[in-house]
Amino acid sequence: MSLSIGVRWLIILAVTAADAVGLRLTGMHLEANGVLKLGAALLTLFALGLTYTHWRPRERLADLAQTAAQLMAFFAAIGTASYLITASAAPLVDDALAAADRATGFDWPQWFTWVHERPTVALVLQLAYVSATPQLALIPIYLALSGQAERNSRLIWELMLSLAVIVPLSALLPAASAWVHYAVTDLIPAVHMPDFTALRSGTMREISLSRMEGLITFPSFHTTLAVLFVAALREHRLALAIGAVVNGLMLLSIPSEGGHYLVDVFAGALVAAVAIVVAAQIEQRLAAPIARAALSPAE
Repeated sequence: MSLSIGVRWLIILAVTAADAVGLRLTGMHLEANGVLKLGAALLTLFALGLTYTHWRPRERLADLAQTAAQLMAFFAAIGTASYLITASAAPLVDDALAAADRATGFDWPQWFTWVHERPTVALVLQLAYVSATPQLALIPIYLALSGQAERNSRLIWELMLSLAVIVPLSALLPAASAWVHYAVTDLIPAVHMPDFTALRSGTMREISLSRMEGLITFPSFHTTLAVLFVAALREHRLALAIGAVVNGLMLLSIPSEGGHYLVDVFAGALVAAVAIVVAAQIEQRLAAPIARAALSPAE
């Protein structure tokens, strides 16, 4: 196991421990079925990682198993944290976000209406928006199987760093979404609102790892993902071209199909840019001791 992988597991364990404390303090709990499914998946991935690292060495398959395990564990831990943080029920900032949009000259209702008066445009943007989840699986698979373990490692760091900023910010600046603010939920389902409302009212007592909704409005994590996905594919022209088109459309979809304010998009892009820079520095520093050890004369 590389130093970078080990440090990330320590961070995941720390977030999980913080979740345990938060669950105890709030009197909430995780649904047992979801925890069992996650545990079974992680054990399977650990077994595959060990097999392809030690007994039947296959570097690319080992990277795929390790990457999948870390992403699965981290998203479960940080997703639980986002639910616990939402339960803090800080005052909503939708009015301020809408005012910030107006200050930029962006008319959210006009954009939403323009998109949804054109069914083909709306369908394309809907598909682009929901592409975030399959991309989150397919891009690490592509990177692992094409021998880009370093890019996979960098991507995991970027995702972890981004959410380390986004989740706490969502606690300080929670918002219900532009869909709710502009009262268009009769035209598009705000699927996050039942959990969002139940958490803020204190009526949700159980969190299901297999049925989590995206509760964060500001900053936009979809925007962060779009930037990180394109950056992850930059080494290969064809993959980069496909990723740029898909994620360019996803960026366009975020206000209307994600219920985000335009300022959410700006903030999400800024978070991604910072994460890319910091992740590179972290990887460089963690690689330095290993490089020094490799260069030192054998005793």
